[in-house]
Amino acid sequence: MQIVDATLLPYRLPLTSPWASAVGRWQSRQGWLIRITDQSGRSGHGDAAPLPAAGTETLPQARSWLLSRFARLTGETPTQARSQLPQPGNHPAARCGLETALLDLQSQQQAVPLYELLGGSPGQAIRLNTAIGGLDPQTATRAHTAIAASYATLKLKLGLAPIHTELDLLHQLCDQLPPGVQLRLDANRAWRNAEALQLIEQLNPLPIECLEEPLRHPIGATLAQLQTRARFDLALDESLPGYIQGQQLQSIPVRRIIIKPTCLGGLMPALDLIRLAHRSGIRCVITSTLESSAGIWPLCHLAAAADTLTTPATHGLATSDWFSRNLGAPPAIVDGQVTVGAVPGTGFVPEPEAG
Repeated sequence: MQIVDATLLPYRLPLTSPWASAVGRWQSRQGWLIRITDQSGRSGHGDAAPLPAAGTETLPQARSWLLSRFARLTGETPTQARSQLPQPGNHPAARCGLETALLDLQSQQQAVPLYELLGGSPGQAIRLNTAIGGLDPQTATRAHTAIAASYATLKLKLGLAPIHTELDLLHQLCDQLPPGVQLRLDANRAWRNAEALQLIEQLNPLPIECLEEPLRHPIGATLAQLQTRARFDLALDESLPGYIQGQQLQSIPVRRIIIKPTCLGGLMPALDLIRLAHRSGIRCVITSTLESSAGIWPLCHLAAAADTLTTPATHGLATSDWFSRNLGAPPAIVDGQVTVGAVPGTGFVPEPEAG
């Protein structure tokens, strides 16, 4: 079934509170909702949500790239259009959004949910972590709220205060955690090598599930030394592009990598990377870069496929509550898990004003 129309709809979505990370702070999220329509009137949707601070192009660059590609879509099938997409390069967020819209439309045409097109199995519940911010007097309250919602993995930002202060607060928090609840720490490249080596020994007795980006200067040999000493996984996030050469994954010095399709150029490049990592014994966690609901739906399908192809992980996709309004309903999270269901496509349904 051929494509007859492609539309680009700008959006700005306010957040319930500022989103802070190692790469910036945001009060709202901007992007482009992509809609691709075929002869039967079916529409596939994708979210082009650039985040330059995370390594993507800018909003104007994404728009320019998308409009240049739209001119080539009419008369093509989604499969043909996908085959003509360039390799991921300087416009990863735009490419991710366009590829997602084409995959959504293709899976609708084939009457299958997207995860099936990606190699996933039906009925899988995808485990999610939830973010509880940094260490402050309210951290324990936020942790208990998350635990009451049945989250067993809580993501915590470190590197925002002096090390000794954070360690004291971290021990206090861990003393209050029930059995089975673990912390996923993100150090935001905060520590010098010597500091990190000392901290690993102090973190080892605690219920830590993973530590992301511990080093200010992430040298491979030092990361490998840290991983040898750590009882838990270390993970590459912002440092990961330095280990990707073309279609190959170079020797990874840690046991885990963070997969962000918006930064990698799409679901299919992300899936290729997951397969490469799996063959090397590296675990993968799929994580949001604060996409709209149009972007979170396909990421959940990717997580379902990844959990079929590799050892199931706890993914970082519970971010929709940060939006005070959205482009459509996000996937429902129940007991810290999401199931994408058997609806053809991604399952995303735009609100009328979103297109």
